[in-house]
Amino acid sequence: MADTTHPIAPLELDAQGIRLRPWRPDDAPALFEAVRESIASISPWLPWLHDDYDLDDSATWIADCQAGRERGDTHAFGLFDAQGRALGDVALNRIDPKRGSANLGYWVRESAQGQGVATRAARAIADFGFDVLGLIRIEIVVAVDNVASRRTAERLGAHFDCISPNRIIHRGEAAAAAVYSLLPPEREDRPSGPVLEEGNLRLRAYRPSDLHALHAALHESMDTIGRWQGWCTPAYSLDDARRWIAQTRLAWRGVGDECALVMADRASDELMGSIALNHWLPEYGMANLGYWVRQTQQEQGLATRAVRLLARHALRATDLRRLEIVVATDNQASRRVAEKAGAQLEGIARNRLILRGEPLDAAIYSLIAADLR
Repeated sequence: MADTTHPIAPLELDAQGIRLRPWRPDDAPALFEAVRESIASISPWLPWLHDDYDLDDSATWIADCQAGRERGDTHAFGLFDAQGRALGDVALNRIDPKRGSANLGYWVRESAQGQGVATRAARAIADFGFDVLGLIRIEIVVAVDNVASRRTAERLGAHFDCISPNRIIHRGEAAAAAVYSLLPPEREDRPSGPVLEEGNLRLRAYRPSDLHALHAALHESMDTIGRWQGWCTPAYSLDDARRWIAQTRLAWRGVGDECALVMADRASDELMGSIALNHWLPEYGMANLGYWVRQTQQEQGLATRAVRLLARHALRATDLRRLEIVVATDNQASRRVAEKAGAQLEGIARNRLILRGEPLDAAIYSLIAADLR
């Protein structure tokens, strides 16, 4: 039987024009140059980068990377542009084969920052970790105030797990860290949530292939959805849509609580809108229910049918006993949907919502099983 304890890594990984390859001893001068250039921007977060950092430190680091690679607990890659210039470093370390887990770290030299280098490189090495090393979880642990590295984790689609106290040593002191996690990508055909159908309406989980349809639906609907949803602006990007799809697919697997479904046409599978259960309070058997319909499909009763279909499922198939629909008081279209679905108006809550930094009063509706009979 072949020994598969330590899979052999490819010599290079491609990250959209950036080459990732293991550091070599003759890279020491290039690494030293990249590090020394970047003391001001990255030394606050990397304790090994100090004012006395010299060429021997670079050589020692490269030797440590090679030793870790041979042990199988670290895979570090230098980042190089098309001209062979060193741009930084990305690594999987603390690899635990028994648990299938690893830590992911990265840094980019100052002159190459702000160009998406870290995001592309981190995505490539994460794919390597899942596809070649067989990992099932990759963590990114970042100082809470390290905004740039946190943004990189978020652009990757990593899930924000928590702020973990005393998780790292920062400037000689125990410090809290933001912990993010990546899981292996799901197959397109693997369900991530229920499929509910009634007439020509299907509620189904988001798929990665919904990316462009989601983006187009929202950009079509700036005048209606954008009026009441602060995140729905002309700046909403494909990356935003990609992160949302990853987030909601994870929620159906128990990571996070933004459990959303596509409102789709059963015949064509066209994305017509979205409906979600979120803000779950399991101890009270309660969750929020929210919805939107793209502009070309509005005023056809779609949202009302979707609300009743998902509410019936949620109140039968889960421990939920109460669903709340919270709507800005002036959002008459969404209020009519709640009322037509059978939800009961319980009152007006002052300053219940925040829209573009301003507090808004909200109408509070509730749905229980008796409302749907």
